[in-house]
Amino acid sequence: MKKLHIILLFVGGFSFAAIAQDYAENSFGIYTSGPAQAFGIQWNHQITEKTTLSAQYGQPVEQSWDATDPYYPTDDNSGQGYTGTTFQGSWTGVVLNHRPFESFDAFRVYVGAGVVRLGGNLEGLDDGHRYFINGHGPFQSMGVGYGLKPVKGFQWGIDVGLLRVPGFTTQTDGDNAAAVMDLTIVNHELPFFPNAQITVAWGF
Repeated sequence: MKKLHIILLFVGGFSFAAIAQDYAENSFGIYTSGPAQAFGIQWNHQITEKTTLSAQYGQPVEQSWDATDPYYPTDDNSGQGYTGTTFQGSWTGVVLNHRPFESFDAFRVYVGAGVVRLGGNLEGLDDGHRYFINGHGPFQSMGVGYGLKPVKGFQWGIDVGLLRVPGFTTQTDGDNAAAVMDLTIVNHELPFFPNAQITVAWGF
C-alpha cells in the first residue's frame, strides 16, 4: 500500500510538471525593482519561443521628507536640507528578451527603451524657497535575466542590468544658485544606474 501511494504521488507530480510546462504565448505580470524602489505591471508576448516582447508601466515609491528627517543632496554646497517629496512620476516602455542558449532556456539577455517622467517638489529649510526638480524623456535599459520561461501557469524571473535616464533640471522661486546646482548635480552623477527587478507572472 505504501509503495502504491509513492507511485501515485510520483505520477501526480510528473503530470503536474508536464501541465506546468505547456507553452504560453502570453503572460501578465507584476514587478518590483530597486535600489530605487518601484512597482509596475507588464504584458509579455512571445514573438518566438526564444524571444519575448514585454510592454511595461511603472511608478516609483514616493519619498517624503520633513524637518526631522530632511533630504540632503550628495554634495550639499548650499548648507541646507530640504522638506517635501521626491521620486514622483511614472514610465512606460518595451523590453525585448532573448534566450540564446538551447540547453539553458531560463537565461535571458534583454534591451529596453521607453519614456519616463520623474521629479520632486522641495522647500529649503534655510531659505524657504521652493525647488521643482523635473526630468522627462527617453530612457534605455540592458542586462541579463533568469526565469520567466514561456510556460502556462505561474512564472517568475529576476533581472539585473543598467538604466540610462534623461537629465534633470531644477527650477526655483528664489535666487539660491548653490542650491539649484546641488539638486541638479545629484541627478547627473552617473551615466548609468544599476537596476534589479523581480517579476511574478501568469502564463496563458
